[in-house]
Amino acid sequence: MTVNTYDVTADLTPEGLEEWKRMVAGEVYEDSHPEIERKRVEAKKLFRAYNQLDYDQEAERRAIMEQLFASVGEDVFIEPNFRCEMGRNITIGSHAYINFDCVMLDNAPITLGDYVWIAPMVGLFATNHALDFEERKNGACQAKPIVIEDGVWLGGHVTVLGGVTIGRGSVIGAGSVVTKDIPAGVVAVGNPARVIRPITEADKTGFCERIAAHNAAR
Repeated sequence: MTVNTYDVTADLTPEGLEEWKRMVAGEVYEDSHPEIERKRVEAKKLFRAYNQLDYDQEAERRAIMEQLFASVGEDVFIEPNFRCEMGRNITIGSHAYINFDCVMLDNAPITLGDYVWIAPMVGLFATNHALDFEERKNGACQAKPIVIEDGVWLGGHVTVLGGVTIGRGSVIGAGSVVTKDIPAGVVAVGNPARVIRPITEADKTGFCERIAAHNAAR
């Protein structure tokens, strides 16, 4: 795990720092504040540079991930076109795979565990605009953390909203919208996503045993 020790808030004014602290703490903050927007632009420059790299530019891709995210584990691969809000509030564990066109609005922390797999066109949306129109048009937002635990698989076009934790090893079916916590070891689908059944031994196909026997025979 490589941890980014750079203080992304070091160049903020006291007013900008107050809005940043409110943002990551889950309080209502001014999303349109010029210094919040400046940090958003900094992240955009990094993920756009990442998306333009070729697949064999592994060192360059890794360098941008280590600069963009709060921390990133080993053996992480992110397909283009990845987009995020701040980048610095994202933590990614080892052996993660993030497929095409993922969007992470990380105004609050977004944490991915080890072996998290994300299918194409998934959105992790930690932030939300104010419901009141006057507050909304003046930039009021509130963000809540998202936690995706080890071994979770998010199917294509899944949306995960702020304040949600998805438990270890669970699978979220394609097109689902996750608005509440999902426990470990289950399949959940729908809008809003609901648990339909646990993942059990009956779901095993014998694949691991077949590969182990094949390797042993070499």
